[in-house]
Amino acid sequence: MYNRSPEEEKAFVDLLVSHQGMISAYIISLLPGASETEDVIQNTNEVLWSKRDTFELGTNFKAWALTTARFQAMSYQSKLRSMKQTPLDDDVMNIVAAALDDMESQSMSDQLSDLNQCIGLLQIKDQELVLHRYWKKSGLADYSKATGRSISSLKSALFRVRTSLRDCMERKEQLREELA
Repeated sequence: MYNRSPEEEKAFVDLLVSHQGMISAYIISLLPGASETEDVIQNTNEVLWSKRDTFELGTNFKAWALTTARFQAMSYQSKLRSMKQTPLDDDVMNIVAAALDDMESQSMSDQLSDLNQCIGLLQIKDQELVLHRYWKKSGLADYSKATGRSISSLKSALFRVRTSLRDCMERKEQLREELA
């Protein structure tokens, strides 16, 4: 095992901490609606820490960390399959991961800022639906009971909201490209 100097250990910790938001967002995007995303994030951090001696400082930490995150997400998907639950197909996950990798041209903080602005443009009831579904990570059945809306209407609303958010994000990206 390679012994790093205290400065090298600190540099690794700084990289790990500064990339937490990106790692979390990446895993959440690979496992939409999964209730155990926090566990997958934690497992990813544990693997990154345990394999820190294999990472060469000065190389692409982001690529290394996101590759590790992808493998952890795929491991979680395998676990779901063995429990007879229906996760995303590996091919779909790889397509999503490749698309996320292609987004390097726009920084993650810009994307998150754009997303927050787009969410702010939604009607209050749609903002609450997004908050409930993606941040509180509970099922539509619970939200249906709490709001008195049918599950099918919530599914339709989520589809409409996701379409609206995607269109808003695309407009913001196009505007950013035109201004560049």
